[in-house]
Amino acid sequence: MLVSTDENVFRTNDSGLNWEPAGEELEGYYVKNLLNYNDVLFAATYLRGIYRSIDTGDTWTPVNNGIPAKYCYYLAADEVNVFVGTYLDGMYRSTDSGDTWISINNGLTELNIMAIICFGGKVYASTLSSGVFVSDDDGDTWSSMSTYIPSVKGFTSRFGVLYAASFGSGVYMSADSGQTWSTINSELAEKDIWTIAASETHLYVGVGNGCIYRRSIAGGSWLLSSDIGFFACTGSISSSGSNLLAGTHGSGFFASSNEGSDWTRISSIWTVESRAVISSGSLVFVGTDMLGVFKSTNNGVSFSMANNGLNSAWIQAFTICDGNLFAGSGEEGVFITANGGSNWSPVNSGLGSMNILSLASDEANVYAGTFDAGMFITDDLGANWTAINNSLNSTSITAIQYVDGYLFAGTKTDGIYRSIDQGENWFQASNGLPEHTNIRCMHIYENMVFAGTGSGDVFVSYDYGNNWIDISYGLIGSPVLSLHTYGEFLYAGLNAGGVWQYPVLEPVGACCGDDGHCIQGTQWYCEDVLVYAYMGDGTTCDPNPCNTNCCIPPIRGDVLMDGVPGEDGIDIADLVYMVNHMFKEGPEPSCWPEADVNATGVDALDIADLVYLVNFMFKEGPDPLPCP
Repeated sequence: MLVSTDENVFRTNDSGLNWEPAGEELEGYYVKNLLNYNDVLFAATYLRGIYRSIDTGDTWTPVNNGIPAKYCYYLAADEVNVFVGTYLDGMYRSTDSGDTWISINNGLTELNIMAIICFGGKVYASTLSSGVFVSDDDGDTWSSMSTYIPSVKGFTSRFGVLYAASFGSGVYMSADSGQTWSTINSELAEKDIWTIAASETHLYVGVGNGCIYRRSIAGGSWLLSSDIGFFACTGSISSSGSNLLAGTHGSGFFASSNEGSDWTRISSIWTVESRAVISSGSLVFVGTDMLGVFKSTNNGVSFSMANNGLNSAWIQAFTICDGNLFAGSGEEGVFITANGGSNWSPVNSGLGSMNILSLASDEANVYAGTFDAGMFITDDLGANWTAINNSLNSTSITAIQYVDGYLFAGTKTDGIYRSIDQGENWFQASNGLPEHTNIRCMHIYENMVFAGTGSGDVFVSYDYGNNWIDISYGLIGSPVLSLHTYGEFLYAGLNAGGVWQYPVLEPVGACCGDDGHCIQGTQWYCEDVLVYAYMGDGTTCDPNPCNTNCCIPPIRGDVLMDGVPGEDGIDIADLVYMVNHMFKEGPEPSCWPEADVNATGVDALDIADLVYLVNFMFKEGPDPLPCP
């Protein structure tokens, strides 16, 4: 069994218990639809055309002779022909198993194709807004179907009966090859149907809230077949004013005015696919994968299209530099606007790839991370780009962030790199990350750097990438596609996992403890660890040590170990006690006073020790070194 996703094709040979990528050629591509035709696999992709596999997905070859369309949407076949329906370019047909294609749009009044089926010697093609068209001559000519069925997302058939799933009107059936149709919606609680399929005994439909309904082929009412909660694939998160904003892959664009407790769909962005979002003051820009850029002037409450001069509909990255907005596309490089999206211009001189995955700015330079050519810099607002890949051992740059003179590059296969000279030289900055980590997103908050990975983990660095700490405990799902801080929380957007929330302490600014150290300072002290540990036990007090009414115990004393409270300070034994005994109900340790746990050669407590303890206690890592 194979499935298509917006990142690759995956397959399983044990009924879905385990999945693996089907080949490498489609990795990172949005595969919209799959077709098995005479034991040959076809994959319809966005921006990359049609691919074919003759070895069950081990390898894929592009077969695009005669089909220049950017958005290949749907596939179908009869005994002789393979059909491709596209967005914007109508229908194509191949009579030689994909070697060549011809356009077949005679009679089609709309070229946005949503679904196709070959049934009863005819070809049925649904369109975005003009109903269903039918051809009885293999697509040479088309005519509107006599019954208007709006927004058909899928077809299926069983035992000579044709079924159509409508987004908004439920399920239709025809027993006379499409001459007449009737609805079959009894007890179907939702009429927004995304997909339909049939077994020997039942029809199944997937509805907008993620539930699945079934109905007997013989007739009757619909029954709820699966009510497993649906969580959107959240690929981008931002905020503007009092609104938290989330763009999803396949479920639309949403806003929340209560820190994510409730979400409202923003219908003025009418595509369900959002790829990037950025805000500046009351302005919000959203990049989509089929309709270009949408702009809001009221903190994301409503949007209008802003595509003048933008010759790409697929926008997947933004950044701002010196008052100019830059947009990175999936196939046409970088665009710039100096007037808030009223006009766009391409700025691609020197870029080695037109597939831009990430953008960032340090207010003097703009950095572009590409899918297959590494990193580029411009110091003249995009007029000229220069490659900056010295010692950067990855060509796929998935995320870029800049803070306090440090430039970070997240890669697809090799973790995180850091530069202190605007990318002239790069050095690995992945201490604490798994080897060859796939970085999907990064985010800066104050002096904290956050990174989300393809395996569903979130890491934080408090020392500009020297060390990374895993803060993923309790986070379920993968990959982590987006990160954003808003209010007192870090928000993480997951693939098919929705939005998650993690508390982030506000910095204490100039207010410090007796030792002159702030909680969110550039270096961690034992007092900081104690504050964090106490927050973890459910206490709801202000963790600021400047607050004399806070319920934190004396921050410079000893925590139950060594028998002489307040004299020898906080040491490793205390941390082991707190983490293992207090939170994991383990035994009290009786050794390791003032020792180093991670063999770093440093007697005092350091970041490596904390990473080690957290990974051992919460992530089931290796046992600490034995007691002396």
